[in-house]
Amino acid sequence: MRIAGWFVLGMAFGPVMASAAPACVASSGASTGALLELYTSEGCNSCPPADRWFAKLAATADPRTLSMLAFHVDYWDEIGWPDRFAQHSFTVRQGQRVRAGGSATVYTPQVMLSSRLDLRWNQPDQVATAIRQAQARPAEVAIKLRAIAQAGNWHVELDAVPMPGTHPDGALYLALYEDGLSSAVNAGENAGVLLHHERVVRGLWGPWPIAAAGASRRLQVTAPARADLDRLGLTAFVQDDKTGTTLQALSLPLSACLH
Repeated sequence: MRIAGWFVLGMAFGPVMASAAPACVASSGASTGALLELYTSEGCNSCPPADRWFAKLAATADPRTLSMLAFHVDYWDEIGWPDRFAQHSFTVRQGQRVRAGGSATVYTPQVMLSSRLDLRWNQPDQVATAIRQAQARPAEVAIKLRAIAQAGNWHVELDAVPMPGTHPDGALYLALYEDGLSSAVNAGENAGVLLHHERVVRGLWGPWPIAAAGASRRLQVTAPARADLDRLGLTAFVQDDKTGTTLQALSLPLSACLH
C-alpha cells in the first residue's frame, strides 16, 4: 500500500465486496487514448497561465480519448512557497520521463504527450495536432476500469490486456486526480495570487507489468469525508517506461458514478 497525500489505496486480491451502489465502468476503444501530462508548481510564476490553459482544455476533454494529469513537482518549494499538491515522486517521474525522451532539460511548466517533450502550452494548435496524431494510432492495449462506491471508499477493478496480434512492452499505472482546487499564495514568485487547478494528481500507483495475459488489479481508494468525491477521477494508462510512449489511456470521472 502506498499513501499519497490524504488518499490511501489498498490492494485487495480477493473478490470485491458487494455494494448497493451501481458499478461505474469505462472501457478503451480500438484507438489509443492520449495522455497529456503537465508538470507544474505553485512556486513558479510562469506556471499559472499554463494551468489556466490546461484547465480550459480539461473542461472539454472526452475522458475516453483524452486523459489529462497535472503533476505538481517540489523543486520550487525552497524559494518560499511549498506547493501543497507537490510530491517528490512526481519530480522523480518528470526526470525519468525526460531521460526516456532523450533529453536532460527539466523545467516548469512542461507539457508531455507520450514520448514528445517539445510541446508548448502557448502553441495550442501544435498540442491539438499532437493529440489527434496520438489518438489515430491503433490500440495495442485494451483497458477496462470499474469503480463501485461504498461508504466513502471506491472499490476499483482495473484490467489491461494486449490487443490481438500485439506484444506491447509497457507498464500499467493508476492515477487519482482532483478537480476544482485553489490556493491563495502568500509567498514566493506568485505571492498575492489566487491559483486554480484542475486534474491535480493526488496519488499515482504502479508500475504493474503487462504480460501476454495482461494485467489485472483489484484495489480500494479511500478518501476522508472532507473530500468532495464528485471532484475526483481515476486515470489508468499503459506507458513504455524506456521510450515514454503511451500505449493506452482511459479516465473515469467519479462524478459519473455518483448519480
